[in-house]
Order: sequence, then structure tokens, then C-alpha cells
Amino acid sequence: MMPVYLIVGALTRDVTEDGFRYGGSVLYAGLTALALGYKLKVVTTCHPEEPLGRLFPGAEIYLQESPETTTFVNLETRSGRRQQILANARPLKVQGLPQEFLTADIVHLAPVADECPLEALGLFSGQFVGASIQGWLRTWDKKGLVRQKKVPPEVFSPLKALVLSQEDLGGDLDYASELARIVPLVVVTRDRHGAWLYHEGQRHHLPAPEVPVVDPCGAGDIFAAVFFSALFEGLDPLKAVALANCLAARSVTRKGLESIALPEEIRDCYQTIAQQG
Repeated sequence: MMPVYLIVGALTRDVTEDGFRYGGSVLYAGLTALALGYKLKVVTTCHPEEPLGRLFPGAEIYLQESPETTTFVNLETRSGRRQQILANARPLKVQGLPQEFLTADIVHLAPVADECPLEALGLFSGQFVGASIQGWLRTWDKKGLVRQKKVPPEVFSPLKALVLSQEDLGGDLDYASELARIVPLVVVTRDRHGAWLYHEGQRHHLPAPEVPVVDPCGAGDIFAAVFFSALFEGLDPLKAVALANCLAARSVTRKGLESIALPEEIRDCYQTIAQQG
């Protein structure tokens, strides 16, 4: 039987010049899990008319309906790019989920706008529980302008691994070290510079392959799904990061959901990691 990959988080609409496109960690990571051969289960919150069946082909979806779908827009300011939340879906209620969701082989908690309660961290009893924690590190003002916040590292103690970006840290590298004292495996993604892996008291730098960047959207979510699945399959953490770097790098050469890994890319990246010994 195929192992079950559960992804939890809000579907998003991301405003573009041409209208919007669908996104969110739940979508990019979920589709990556499907591409890797897992049976996918999705817990999400959004407007009930969103085309979830088309977006998540073959997945079992547990929808918590909301009057709105979480919607983001990126703004160019004098201090750089900022994110704004235009609409926010209702928070997820994780109590009362079906038992088969709670015991999925891989559980990936992936909030984007604090929609997943922190209590969920201790709720699941699958073989592997990991998280992309960016959504817990975001807060916003009345205009929806997003800024970073900190969460006490101790709340993440139920996790086997977590992923966040250098941007999520807001320049506070000490926070990553604090997280690494609580969670066995912590990864900080660094765009074209690869990633840092914090493991057993050490920080390892793993470079990313050099590729032409077309669209970086979703690369961190793809990285996380590959990393968690590789750990579940028994790969050494360093090799798991290298594999995730490989497939995330391939993803940025295409736009939007076209960035999801192709079968030949998955084979190539696995072969590359195997050849490294």
C-alpha cells in the first residue's frame, strides 16, 4: 500500500498582474507528495467553490468551508518587497478529524497565515510529523501588511523536523539555533544559496545547483515535501537536504504549478544523490 502523506494548511489565491493564481504550501507541497508517489490527504480551509478536485487530483480532501479564501499580494516598497493579506480564511479546527488523517504516515503542517492552531503540533500520531512554520511566524496590521513574529521554540517540540526560510527569520539567526535545540532537524532555506541544516549541534551548509530562475514561488514548499518524504524513507539528513535542493532548484525554472517535479527529474535527482556515496 502507498504510504499516506497528510498536508494541513490554507489554500491561497496569490494576486498577479493577470488576476490571481492558486498557491499556498498546502498546494505546492501536496502536489509534490503526489508526484513522489504518496497517497495524499488534505486538510484545508477556503471558499467552498474553489476547484479543489482539479487542484488536488486523486487526493482525499477534508474541507473546512470559509466565506473567503486566503489571498496575498506582494507589494514593492522603498524597503523592499512586502506581503499583504487581502482576505483570510477561517482558522482550521483540527479537533474531530477522521482517525485515518491523524495517523497518516507523514504529517506535514503548513500554515501560511496562522490558520492552524499550535495545539495541532501534538495531535497527530503518524510515523513522521514535520512542519513548514512560516505561517506561525507571520502577523499583520489592520491593512494586512505582514511582518515577522517569534513563537517560543518549545512549542515545536513534538516535531521531528521543521523548515523555514531565511526571510522568515527576519535576520535573527539565533532563533534558528534556538529551534535546533528543541527540534532534531531544522532547515533554513536560502534561495539560490542552498540551505542550512541544523543537526546534532552542528550547522551544515548545502549549496543549491545553479539554474536559471524563472519563478521561485513554491520552491520552499517543494523543498519541504521532498525533505520530509526523504527522511521518512530513511535517507541520511544531509542527503535528504541535497535531494530537496536538487528538486527545488529544478522547480524554479518553470512558472507556477508547472514547477512540480516531473518523473524524470525525480529519477535524476535520486540518482545524483546516490552517486555522491
